[in-house]
Amino acid sequence: MGPDARPRSSWPLVGRAAALRVVTESAAQPDVEGVVVVGPPGVGRTRLVKEAATRLTAAGHPVSSATGTRAAGTIPLGALLHLAPPGDALGTFSRIVARFGAPGGRRPVLVVDDAHLLDSASAALVYQLAVHTRTFVVLTVRQGQAVPDVVTALWKERVARRVELGPLGDDEIDTLLERGLGGPLDAVTRRSLRRLSAGNPLVLYELVQSALEGGSLRTVDGLWHLEGQLRVTGRLGDLIEAQMDVDDAAVLSVLEVLACKEPLSQPVVESITGHTAVVEAERRGLVMLERSGQRIQARLTIPAYAGVIRARMPRARHRAIWESLAESLAKTPRRRADDALELAVSRQRAGLGSSVGELLAGARQAAEHLEFDMAERLAMATREAGGGVDADLTLAEVLAWQGRYEAAAGILPEPEECADEESADRRAMLQERIDYWHREAAPAGGHPPGERAAEAVSTWIVLLEGNVARSIAVGTALLALPDPQLPPRAVTWAATAVMVAAGLTGDRRLVDQAAATGLGVAVEHRNTLPRAEAQVRSVRCVALVLSGALVDAAAAVEAGYQEAVQTQLPQTVGIWTGLRGIVAKAQGRMTLAQQALRESIVLLEGHDPLRLQRLYLSELVGAHAMAGDTAGADQWLTRMEETPAPPGALVDPWINRNRAWAAVAASDLPLAAERALTAAKEARRAGAPLLEAHALADACRMGAAGAARDRLAELAVTTPTPVTRAFAAMAAAHAAEDPDLLLESAATLARLGHTLAGAECAATSYRLLVAAGRRTAATSAQTLARELLTDCGGARTPQSDLSGGDSTLTPRELQIAKLVASGLSGRAVADRLDLSLRTVNNHLGRVYTKLGVSGRQALAQVLGSTEA
Repeated sequence: MGPDARPRSSWPLVGRAAALRVVTESAAQPDVEGVVVVGPPGVGRTRLVKEAATRLTAAGHPVSSATGTRAAGTIPLGALLHLAPPGDALGTFSRIVARFGAPGGRRPVLVVDDAHLLDSASAALVYQLAVHTRTFVVLTVRQGQAVPDVVTALWKERVARRVELGPLGDDEIDTLLERGLGGPLDAVTRRSLRRLSAGNPLVLYELVQSALEGGSLRTVDGLWHLEGQLRVTGRLGDLIEAQMDVDDAAVLSVLEVLACKEPLSQPVVESITGHTAVVEAERRGLVMLERSGQRIQARLTIPAYAGVIRARMPRARHRAIWESLAESLAKTPRRRADDALELAVSRQRAGLGSSVGELLAGARQAAEHLEFDMAERLAMATREAGGGVDADLTLAEVLAWQGRYEAAAGILPEPEECADEESADRRAMLQERIDYWHREAAPAGGHPPGERAAEAVSTWIVLLEGNVARSIAVGTALLALPDPQLPPRAVTWAATAVMVAAGLTGDRRLVDQAAATGLGVAVEHRNTLPRAEAQVRSVRCVALVLSGALVDAAAAVEAGYQEAVQTQLPQTVGIWTGLRGIVAKAQGRMTLAQQALRESIVLLEGHDPLRLQRLYLSELVGAHAMAGDTAGADQWLTRMEETPAPPGALVDPWINRNRAWAAVAASDLPLAAERALTAAKEARRAGAPLLEAHALADACRMGAAGAARDRLAELAVTTPTPVTRAFAAMAAAHAAEDPDLLLESAATLARLGHTLAGAECAATSYRLLVAAGRRTAATSAQTLARELLTDCGGARTPQSDLSGGDSTLTPRELQIAKLVASGLSGRAVADRLDLSLRTVNNHLGRVYTKLGVSGRQALAQVLGSTEA
C-alpha cells in the first residue's frame, strides 16, 4: 500500500469463526430454537449477527431483522412493528406470529440486535416465535444490562444457545489491523493500539479512523506508524461516551481521575472519589483493579476512554483533579523510584509549586524513562526555581540524550562551578560526549575535574575512532578494581565499550566479564538508572554478533526484543528491533532482517543522538542485496549515502561490507570482492580481527577465496575462535574447490548460526559433485543446501544458487549467465563488467555447454530470469 492509500471502510470479521459457526449450524438443528449472543459493548455482537444473517440468507433462509432501542421500548411492540403484515393494529402480535408460523419453505430467521432494550410485549413475542413456531431467533444482549425475563429464559431453559463474546486476543487484533489497514504496522504502533482498545474491535476501528483523520497514523517506509497524540474526533467521543453509558456522577468522578493518571493505587483513587464510587465503577466493568507488588492499582478497563474523558473534561475540573492527586501523592509513602516523578508531574499540572529537590528528582526519572519532553519541562522549572548547577547539569543531560549537543553545550556550567565530586563527574562525562558528537559546540578549556568519569566515556570515543586496543586498555583499567568514587553511569559506559571491543577481538571471556560488571552495577542502581540494564544487554548482543557467536546472539536478542516491546518506548523498541535485524541478517534470515531493520529505522527517526542510522541503513542495503533484490538495495543505498556519517572510523568496515553486497546484487562480483577486501583492511588497521575475518569471509563468498584464504588462516591462529577457524576452513575449501571440505564447512557454519554461509558451501559442493559425476554425494549436498536455504527465508546469493542441474558454473560464469538471462546483450555485459566481448562470449559458450542449453531463452528458463 502506498503512503497515500487509505484503508478499507469496513473491516473484516476476525476471531469470531467459532461463534459464527455456532449460529449458522444451530439454525439447521430443529431442536435448537435460537442463539443469544452476549457481550460488552463494542466487541462485535452486531457485526457477528449481520455476518450470520448474510450466510443464512445465502443458504435460503428468509431472514428478518429488528433492533431494540430505548425510544422503541416505550411503545408496545415498538421494535417489531415493521414485521407485521398490513391489517388491524389491534392484531399486530397475532399477525406477526402468523407470518413467521406459516408452514413450508426454509426455516425463517429473526435477528434482533440489542434485545435487552425490547419492551415487554416485544420480548414476549420473540419468546412466542422461538418456542411455538419454526422461527430461529438470533438475539444480541449487552452484558451487564437488565434483560427482559423471557429473553433470559431462552438460554436458561436451554431453548436457545448462549454465545459469549469477549475482547479479541493480541494475535487477532494484529490480524484485524493488518487486514483493515492493508499493510503491516511497527511494533510500538501495533502494541499501542492493542493497549488502547483492550481488544475491543469497535473502539479499535474508531481509534484508527480518528488517527487517520488527525494525521497521527501514516505510512512510513511501508509501515503504518502512530506518532504523537491521538486527536479525539466528535465521532470517537460520542461513540465512547455512549459505550461507557455513565449516568452516575460518582462513577464519572472515578473515570475522570483515572483519565488524568493511571494506574493509580486504590487508596489514592478512593481518597478522592470515595470507596463506593470505585466499587460501582468496577461493577459496571469500567474500571479494573489489579495487584502490582504490594499495591492494588486501579485502571480503566479500556484505556482509550481516557483520551475522550480528558478531551471533554472542563479545565477547572482537570486542574482540581491534579491538585487532589498531588495532595494525595504527597501523603503517600514514596517507596518506588517513579513516585518522585509522579509527584512532580502532579504538582506541575495542578499549577502548584514544587521544591527544587522534587523537580530535580522528577526530571531525572523522566529522562531515564525516555520521557524527554516532560524531563525538559521539569528541568527548566528547576532552573527557574533556582536549582543552580544541578539544574543546569540535568537540563544539559536531557538535551544531550536527545542529540541536541549545541543546546547542551550552551547550558553546561563552568568547571569551577562544579564544586562537589558528583557534579564534577557529571560535567566531565557530559563534556566528553559533547566534544565528540558535536565538537563545534563544545566549550573550551580541556578536561575539568572528574577525569576518571570522563575516561569512561572516552573508552567509547577511542573505540569509535578505531583504536580497539586502547579502548580495552582504558576500559579494563577502570573496571579492574571497585571504585566507589566512579559514578555508576561511568561504569556502564566503560563496561559496554569493553564488551564491543572484546567482541571485535574475539575475546568472549572478556565480553562476559564486562557484561557481568555492567549488569551488576545496573541492577544495583536500578532505581536511578532504570535503562542501564537493557543498555548493557543490548550492547552484549552487539558484541556477540561481532564475535560470530550468532546462536547466543539470537537467543539474547529475542529475549531483549520481547521485553522492549512491553515498554512501548519507540527508542528502546527501535534499538532492539535493529539488533534483531542485524542478527537475522548475519544468520541469513533475510525476510526477518528486512522487516526488523525497516521497523527500526521508522522507530528511531528523530531519536538518533549517536548518529547510527547510517549503520542501520547499510544493514538494510545488505539485507536486500543478499535477497537478490537489486532495486531495493539501490534504493536503501541511495538513502544511506544521504544520511550523515557517524563519527569515527570503526563503523566504516561494517558499512563497506554492505556496499560490497550491493555490488553482488548488481552482479558485479569483482567490485564486490574489492570492497569486501577493503573493509577487511580497514578493520585490520583498527585492530578488530573479528570484523576483519567477517569481511574476508564475505570476499570469499564473492568469489575471492584465493585472496582471503591466507589471511583467514593466519587469523585462525592469532585469534583462535570458533568462527575464525570456520571461516578459514571455508576459504580453504572454496579456494581448493573441494566438495567434501565444503560440506564439512557447511555443517560447521550452520552449527555456529551462520546459516546462509553454510548453505552457500553446501550449494557449491553440490555443483562440484555433479560436475564430478558423484550423484549420490551430490544429492546429499543438495538436500543440505535446500534445508539451510529454507531456514534462511528469502536469501538468494550467487553461491547459494542450485540451478544448473548437471554441471557447475564458476562465479564469473554464473555472473555472466545471470546478466544474459536478464536480457542484457553480450556487449552490455562486457561493458558492465569491463571485459572484452570475446571473453564474455567464451564464458557464455562454456555456460551453454555445462547447462546443456542453447540460446538465451532456454538459459533464462534454467536460471529463473534473474533481474540485472
